[in-house]
Amino acid sequence: MGVTAFTFVLLPLCALWAMRPDRLLRLMILAQVFEAAAALIIGNLGVQPGLLPAMTFMGFVLLQLLLGAQYPGARESWRLVRPLVAVTAWALVTSYVMPRLFEGQAYVWPQKELPPFVIEPLQPTSSNINQDVYLFLDCALVVLGSCFFTRSRLPLLPFLRTYFISGLVVAFIAVWQFASKIAGVPYPTSLFYSNPGWAILTGQSIGFVPRINATFSEPAALAGYMASIVCASGWVMLQGHRDLLVRLAFIAGLGTMALSTSTTGFATLAVVAVGVPIYAVLSGSARRVAMVLKVGVPVVLVLGLAFFAGETLVPRFDSNVDLVVSATMDKQQSTSYNDRTNADVDSLAAAIQTFGLGTGWGSNRSSSLLPGILASVGVPGLLGLIWFGAGITRVVRRVRSSASPEQSMVIDGCCGGVFAFVLAALISGPTISSVTFYFLLSLLIGCAVRAELDSRQFAARASHRVEVPA
Repeated sequence: MGVTAFTFVLLPLCALWAMRPDRLLRLMILAQVFEAAAALIIGNLGVQPGLLPAMTFMGFVLLQLLLGAQYPGARESWRLVRPLVAVTAWALVTSYVMPRLFEGQAYVWPQKELPPFVIEPLQPTSSNINQDVYLFLDCALVVLGSCFFTRSRLPLLPFLRTYFISGLVVAFIAVWQFASKIAGVPYPTSLFYSNPGWAILTGQSIGFVPRINATFSEPAALAGYMASIVCASGWVMLQGHRDLLVRLAFIAGLGTMALSTSTTGFATLAVVAVGVPIYAVLSGSARRVAMVLKVGVPVVLVLGLAFFAGETLVPRFDSNVDLVVSATMDKQQSTSYNDRTNADVDSLAAAIQTFGLGTGWGSNRSSSLLPGILASVGVPGLLGLIWFGAGITRVVRRVRSSASPEQSMVIDGCCGGVFAFVLAALISGPTISSVTFYFLLSLLIGCAVRAELDSRQFAARASHRVEVPA
């Protein structure tokens, strides 16, 4: 087992805060942004920094449950996460069964590709076990975290604020890397990219424009994370919440996505930029339309001023912008796009070849989320995830109007962040591997359940109020 610089930071902090689950969760949020680094190295695999505090947190909650502790919304949160648990159980079972049942009868793109990069007949591999471990931990975090967040005296807003702070941390490191590529500023490459399990893409460029991946393995991963920051902060602002940190996170997110020059990031922003105004108009709410204009117009003005300043002050600015735009618009003619498209088509073919049951979790690597789900866990897994999402949506809509201002802000931020993670993965992502996504899910479920419990308690107190005669 190998150690890195993150080992000497995270292990002492996890030990120090082993009985402080709130601090462990905030540490997890901040540590997880260093996705391409490793907290521990086991063989040729690296444990992501966010997993150490996450596992310590889960151990604390499990210990409390074994000692008889009860969380007020455990039963309600369990009802919401049951579909996810069912899909996880299905994935764990089929990861063993399907590669053996359909061995040699379906063709898959392996998880760990080695030259030559070719499609292979389905067979059991170590990737099935590796991916099972990650899936189990992610599901456990959602289940235990959603129970923990129903604690009545636990303030939830600091967790969301820590998430926005993590976006500022990523933005700072992205600018640092950009300065390193442009002006030769020293940059700790060995610190940020110590995970041997990732293919780290740090040398990409479009003409003279360097592509930035900050603390992530590639620019698309950086853009996906910052898209969640932009959507979370943007949705919070559109709902009327005022907070300086939220505005800073929104601006930093947009700037960092521009530095990444990621087509995935630009496509995600394009879908959101078109979809939000349409949603506001179709909702029939004048307030929502006004908030869209209030947020959108300043953004357009700032972007216009930034473009004008860059054109005036930066040499070759126009040519560099043309290169980025051309590379984005011509993506469909690129070799990488063809390879990604072929991977998705082959993934859908694998789902058909296994009669819709899937090839088993960890057997196939697609280019985008939907073909990846169908190829891995089949139609039953996809239906289970739709059931899970529909249940959360129903509860959020029910409690949104009765939630406190703090609860409303947490719910709005989590909804925006979760939506962006899913949208970016649907565009270009085989799975959603970020621990932050599952943290946001657990926070959303826990906060919604707590808001519903508070509403019931208020109604019960009102119904039992005794009017004293004069």
